[in-house]
Amino acid sequence: MRTDTVPDFLYIGTSKAGSTWLFNALSVHDDVWLASNKGLYFFDAHFDRGVDWYRRQFEDADGRAVGEFSHSYLSSPEAPARIAAYSPTMKLLVCLREPVDRAFSDYLDLVKNNGFGGSFSEAVEQYPRLLDRGRYATHLSRYLEHFPASQLHVGLFDDLKTGAQQYADEVYDFLGIDRVVLSTGDLRARMPAGRPRNATMVGLAKRASKVAASVGLRRWRSRIKRSTAVRSALYRQYRDDKPRLEPTLGLELRRGFADEVARLDGLLGRPVSEVWGYRSAELS
Repeated sequence: MRTDTVPDFLYIGTSKAGSTWLFNALSVHDDVWLASNKGLYFFDAHFDRGVDWYRRQFEDADGRAVGEFSHSYLSSPEAPARIAAYSPTMKLLVCLREPVDRAFSDYLDLVKNNGFGGSFSEAVEQYPRLLDRGRYATHLSRYLEHFPASQLHVGLFDDLKTGAQQYADEVYDFLGIDRVVLSTGDLRARMPAGRPRNATMVGLAKRASKVAASVGLRRWRSRIKRSTAVRSALYRQYRDDKPRLEPTLGLELRRGFADEVARLDGLLGRPVSEVWGYRSAELS
């Protein structure tokens, strides 16, 4: 059992950018121990539970790298200082996705899991976090006030999609653990968008999941939630009926993110704006 301060790494965000895939890529590694509940949200939503509660989530931790995944930490104004106070040597994992695509994927998740029936434009009005989570330069700047850049590993969802094994290798290297070759099953996408096959069954499954968490079965709950077989039974992947982002609205939102993405180039020292098509003349 580890006796030093744990965890020693966090996945802090963003959401809808391969966090479930990365959780699985790390969970198969013998030298990694992960908090069973993907989403403790201690440093933002549950900070009032206290440090002792947080440490109890890692009582059985045993590994060269111990971590947890809470994708809302990146956009939380309070989380950077709280994490630094808890452990100034914390390693932080980040994966960024083009912000409009990320917001639309988050909208599809609202439709899938929360039964939201409105349009994307209505969701943007009703749920400000859809866009706020994409203000990456702003969010990363707060972390860089508390941590050296060497303690942040910032990847792009684009790289994960085009080279999943290489993406995993870079994370393994950052965490100081041996690389492992992922199986074909481990490499595939984990949580594609879709629609509930039966709204009643999905509702019952969610209630059962909450009960499991409340009675201490978090590790069981986490495995079930990430099971592709369970998700396939509850949800049908979109075919020709997948909602589409209206081009005019998409262009308007991309223009709104242009300054953030330009600042991101400077923060990361790489042409993210080019990768995401923000240097295109159509945005001017």
